[in-house]
Amino acid sequence: MKRRRRLKKPVKYFLIFLIFVFFFAGLKNLTDYDDGKDAITSVKTDIQNSKPRYENITIADNLPLKKKLKLLKKYDDRIGNILQNYNRYPKLLLQMLTRNLNMLDFVLEYPQNKGKVFAHDVGNIKKGKIPLLLQWDHRWGYAEYGDCCIGTDGCGPTALSMVIVGLTGDTSITPYVVARFAQKNGYCPKSTGTSWSLMTEGAQSFGIQSREIALSESTIFQALKSHHPIICSMRKGDFTTSGHFIVLTGIEDGKIRVNDSNSTEKSNQLWEYERLEYQIKNLWEYSI
Repeated sequence: MKRRRRLKKPVKYFLIFLIFVFFFAGLKNLTDYDDGKDAITSVKTDIQNSKPRYENITIADNLPLKKKLKLLKKYDDRIGNILQNYNRYPKLLLQMLTRNLNMLDFVLEYPQNKGKVFAHDVGNIKKGKIPLLLQWDHRWGYAEYGDCCIGTDGCGPTALSMVIVGLTGDTSITPYVVARFAQKNGYCPKSTGTSWSLMTEGAQSFGIQSREIALSESTIFQALKSHHPIICSMRKGDFTTSGHFIVLTGIEDGKIRVNDSNSTEKSNQLWEYERLEYQIKNLWEYSI
């Protein structure tokens, strides 16, 4: 009968050590996963500082919506999930997606997050600096507003939120807070978009001063040099196919810096006054 060979003690201890290492490594992987209610915000809170993932993608606007989505699928296979569940998404939201593929993550999660709000403040900001907030930010974009949600119709409340937060430093005045105020006080009539009066009397309800100003280069540059942001109502052009609100935040190299709640790409550009002038329908200057 053969005698069983015993492992030498050093080898035995080494094997025990390896078992403990693998056990605790696996345990750490399990505990690293968090599926709590803040899972979305923990990933998405820095969206306003992110750079565009998709740039210079253009699809002919006169094509049928499904055709546009099929063409865009070559840029990201996940659009196939949208096509398979096409009726679960508002047409307006999908139209916006075909013009801005950076919205894809937001759109994909719309069916399960419709109507939900995931944050009560906009995060850390520096008072006196107008932050870039996106209307389709996961933190507030799914909340109902206008004909659909803040993500599609909330450019007005988001623009005003940027101004209020930047001037006052009050990070609790999120686009959702402004949108809810607008709805309760008649500044968002159904199917007509955000009323211009939100930008004047509505804004003053949040403790800031607002006045309508003339459309001229000298007036705009003087306001911005005084650190007074300007909200502009825009007609069809670089920023919209129908109507939109943007914020003019400052002057850099003789050009205008813009916060566009629908586009990080456009917000990362500097704009000549002459390029903006013919697109501006009305504008308001803000201060405290």
